[in-house]
Amino acid sequence: MKKLKVAIVRGAFLNAYEMQSFEPLVDRYALTAFGSWSSFHHSFSFPTKTLLSPMDLPVFPYKMQLINRLFVDAHYLFGLENALAGFDIAHTAEMYYRYTQQALDARKMGRVKKVIATVLENIPHNNEGIWGRKEFKKRSRLELDHIIALTHKTKDALLLEGADEKKITMIGHGVDVSRFTPKKEKKDQRAPLLVLFAGRFEYTKGVDDVLTVIRMFTADEKYRSLVKFQIVGDGSMSSLVDQALEELPEGFLERKNVSYKDMPGLYAHADIVIAPSKPTKTWDEQYCTVLLEAQAMGLPIVTTRTGGIPENVGEAAILIEPGDAKGLFHGVRTFVDSKEMRDTYGKKARKRALLVHDARLVADKIASVYEKVLSR
Repeated sequence: MKKLKVAIVRGAFLNAYEMQSFEPLVDRYALTAFGSWSSFHHSFSFPTKTLLSPMDLPVFPYKMQLINRLFVDAHYLFGLENALAGFDIAHTAEMYYRYTQQALDARKMGRVKKVIATVLENIPHNNEGIWGRKEFKKRSRLELDHIIALTHKTKDALLLEGADEKKITMIGHGVDVSRFTPKKEKKDQRAPLLVLFAGRFEYTKGVDDVLTVIRMFTADEKYRSLVKFQIVGDGSMSSLVDQALEELPEGFLERKNVSYKDMPGLYAHADIVIAPSKPTKTWDEQYCTVLLEAQAMGLPIVTTRTGGIPENVGEAAILIEPGDAKGLFHGVRTFVDSKEMRDTYGKKARKRALLVHDARLVADKIASVYEKVLSR
């Protein structure tokens, strides 16, 4: 029997984090991922087709402002309409992304049968300030065959914007629980506990609060030999991290940048994970992949009560208010002071990963949407 053809269209945001929820589908569907030349990742267990995009332009002053105004949205893929010929489903992302409009155009031309979009945006009427985007979103609401909402918060935003509830299914991202799995080797009980932050060095990820917490721990002599921190990533606040590295006691803070394939090994050396995201007027944490991975690794987590995070972690983490550095400090200290708490929350985390976030379960939900849409 010939497999149905599914195009997963993600442009510059094509990445291994999300694709692990699609890889269990390779035996059921003929999958092809559509990315751009500057995509995060290009290699998966299914083929990738690379198309040129304005997102591939080198960074220059006001790049995004300029190309968003030229294209309404910069996530345009040259030649996508023709490339979708013969596919049964085009699975895009976000209502206002230009390639979602292109997929709808391709369906209108008879080149693809159905168009589905996964929506992460959780702020109602966000991204409507640029001329044309409001119309893009309205068209998507009317013409998409189905919408996958990442969280209930996303679904609520879609409903407030006027989306048809019958068209929406809530499916979160998944994680490969066989790749991200608890470490087996026993740690030297005399070694300091390692607290890990992994993510973009940006205000929205709370990296400034992480640095405040680190300084709070160094101020207490009791903890200088009990704990150390590792910050992994890069971003616009790198200079603050580098400044902290110079000021803090040697060995108390380490900065790293690793490839995604090395992330399981990174978590294997961690004892506690922190992810103190905080919202702005135009952005709120949509899910946070690090929290999925930390749960799968069976690690105790301290994170914030914002965006899609509470839906992601449930009761498998200590939740504090965003921007509350003192609360973050107390949360981390709770785990540092109590092995029993670390073990309890670590077990909760792994259990939730297996029952809720396993990529195979998520893939089954996505397949159910495909079958439902194709049966109409």
